[in-house]
Amino acid sequence: MTFSSGIRKELAERHREHAQDIDWSLASFATFSAVLGKVKEAEGGWRVTLRVAGSYTVTLLETIAKTLSLPLRRIKTGRRDVTVAIFVPISKRLALFFDFDHWCKETGETGLEPVFAAFFLACGVMSDPVTGRYRLAFSPSSASAVSLMMYIFDKSGLAVKQTQHQGKTHLILSSGEEVSRFLLLCGAHNALLEFEEKRSERELIGQVNRQVNFDDANAGRRADSIASQLEAIEVIERYRGIDTLPPPLVEAARARLTNRGASLEELGAAMVPPVSKSGMSHRLNKIRLIAYSLLGSE
Repeated sequence: MTFSSGIRKELAERHREHAQDIDWSLASFATFSAVLGKVKEAEGGWRVTLRVAGSYTVTLLETIAKTLSLPLRRIKTGRRDVTVAIFVPISKRLALFFDFDHWCKETGETGLEPVFAAFFLACGVMSDPVTGRYRLAFSPSSASAVSLMMYIFDKSGLAVKQTQHQGKTHLILSSGEEVSRFLLLCGAHNALLEFEEKRSERELIGQVNRQVNFDDANAGRRADSIASQLEAIEVIERYRGIDTLPPPLVEAARARLTNRGASLEELGAAMVPPVSKSGMSHRLNKIRLIAYSLLGSE
């Protein structure tokens, strides 16, 4: 089961428990119809066709239709998708002409749960967070559906991006924080816990890798620096002898020869009296400059 399939299963099962509530079912059905439905006028009302993925979603729609007393029948079953037809009589027209703005104002964040769940069940897909890519995408069926979804997302404070692919508009959430908030608001709490666990693991691994790379880079720079210091000391010894240097530089050169792997702090601590890291760096840099000048005078 993919991560998206797991979310669909959880949402469908959770919202079936709420589907006995008429207001909840009304908001859910209205969202499915607005985002995904193909609506045609029929004698005495409208015929709504919904093509959805997964048997869990179909079972949820059947429960919703029963609660709202709307006739539903399956008209086509594919390998992954199921098409259902629902008749909405004129007396139930609120199921199609639903006031989402009023619903959101009256119910607040609680009312977003059936709406957001229907968003995902109707046209949502999410990448597995184990890949490190946090991407939640929606593919609504029409421009009016895009406008509705953008309006409600904006009301909830979610920053959704629009992209075009093959002539169709897709809505994208690509921030870990935004994805996490959507999963919370739609009621996919188990998926949210799994998402946060995988996200935390990847971020921890990323921090460790960055630290290891940083340490490796520092170790490489330190090794290069020590090698250049030893080379400079060797040049001076060959051309004129270390003892011709000023006493502080002689002491620094002999300390480096004796402690070839030591850090500047360790070398400075071994001096009498102790020398700071910057002081040791200054002395060894002077040794390198003298070596360069001797090589340049050849």
